[in-house]
Amino acid sequence: MKPSPAPSSIILGALLISLLTAQFSHADPNASGKEKEKVFVGYLYGQPRGLNFGLYTHICQAFLVADAEGKVRQHRNIPNRELTADAHKAGVKVLLSLGGWGWDRQFAAIVAKPEAEERYFQSVMEIIEKGDYDGIDFDWEYPDKEAEVAGFERLSRRFRKQLDTIGAEKHRPMFLTMAAAANPGTLKWLSKDFLLETMDWINVMTYDFAGDWTGYAGHHSPLFASSKPPGKNPPSAERTMKYLLEERGIPADRLALGIPLYGRGFGVKEPYASTKGVAKSRLPQGNYSNIHRLQKEQGWTRQWDEETKNPWLLAPDHSAVIGYDDAESVSLKTDWAMKKNLRGVFFWEINADRLPDGSHPLQEASHKQWEQGQKPVK
Repeated sequence: MKPSPAPSSIILGALLISLLTAQFSHADPNASGKEKEKVFVGYLYGQPRGLNFGLYTHICQAFLVADAEGKVRQHRNIPNRELTADAHKAGVKVLLSLGGWGWDRQFAAIVAKPEAEERYFQSVMEIIEKGDYDGIDFDWEYPDKEAEVAGFERLSRRFRKQLDTIGAEKHRPMFLTMAAAANPGTLKWLSKDFLLETMDWINVMTYDFAGDWTGYAGHHSPLFASSKPPGKNPPSAERTMKYLLEERGIPADRLALGIPLYGRGFGVKEPYASTKGVAKSRLPQGNYSNIHRLQKEQGWTRQWDEETKNPWLLAPDHSAVIGYDDAESVSLKTDWAMKKNLRGVFFWEINADRLPDGSHPLQEASHKQWEQGQKPVK
């Protein structure tokens, strides 16, 4: 039996949905050559307070978590319809960040069981709809095993498809991004074709290159590599992005450069000194707001690292050093990202450089450079 012809209204409606989905869908691997909106992204962790929406194109609200059975744990900050409403009034998009640091095992468990994955997928999409979010930032840190990668790709494709459907219905673009490691050994598991198919852009976490685990007092977020660390090919933001751009062939407009608003300290007297045998100390480090206070009120001194293009802060008694970013280094990083034609920059975490006067000196310096980088050269 032949099916009855569909009414013209149904055909026209289906055609309209198809056109809208095509308009708002990201999944066009050949679209990378087209000019895309540059992004200035801030990760918001915790209660929204005193947000300067004028700085951002997108905010990633972190984090929505779940258990191994895919049961989402909602709390007082997430979902936040007030946040999305205020952001939308200011022309800012809000993405919901899923997972976060240490969420490789939980996500691996979820995608290993079809019922858990389905429960998780449906719960996330319900929150996206009810919270009026503009998309998802997928923070699986990190899929680096064959079975995990398969589940990561499958779930990402499901998110991509459903977000495009929502975008068509709401007549607005919906975004899917991810937070990616800066380590080529982890990045190698991600397929270029998959990334181009699913992700609007990738937030590359070009920080935490050094810490208690490295055996020396290295800067944790160098723009360029230092010649002083032991071993070959010391890490840097430049080397990570070069790997993605040149070796992996990821288009520049699919990559955003990560800039931290915190520092990492070491109980040694000078940068790059060995930390072997040095007891871990409770250094007064952390957010830039704390580091700023050390410099202004407690006599710590700033030392510029010309190789990495980052500052260090040295304790008055020479007992500790802190590698961090300030307005000068974030301006240089932003300028570098714009000249490389990257999609933009992002910050973890946007409350961390708020000073008592309400200013955000690092993000404000970066935003000024970001704006200048978009102006045509005469």
